[in-house]
Amino acid sequence: MTEPQLPLVAPADDPRAAAGIARAKALGGLAGFALAGLAALAHEPLFGVCERALAGGIVGFMLGWVVALTVWRRIMRAETRQAIDVLRERAEELERTSTADTLVS
Repeated sequence: MTEPQLPLVAPADDPRAAAGIARAKALGGLAGFALAGLAALAHEPLFGVCERALAGGIVGFMLGWVVALTVWRRIMRAETRQAIDVLRERAEELERTSTADTLVS
């Protein structure tokens, strides 16, 4: 028996995931900006430091987005699997009780 295809939920549609991804992107961008800026501060003029800091911020933003998206997809998949398992257990329990009721009657 084939199982019905359930509609997929994107991480952008889940409020917790969307907030977590946005937070990770912001922190990644800030961390990349600060790290690249501080690393270039010792041996670059101010314009070069700003360029490197901006590039580091962009890279950090993208890395934060990719990592957060991957993590939230796994979290959502695990939550969905757990919900399906709970529903299956309830259905089996209901089936057992209805079978027991018909045997008693």
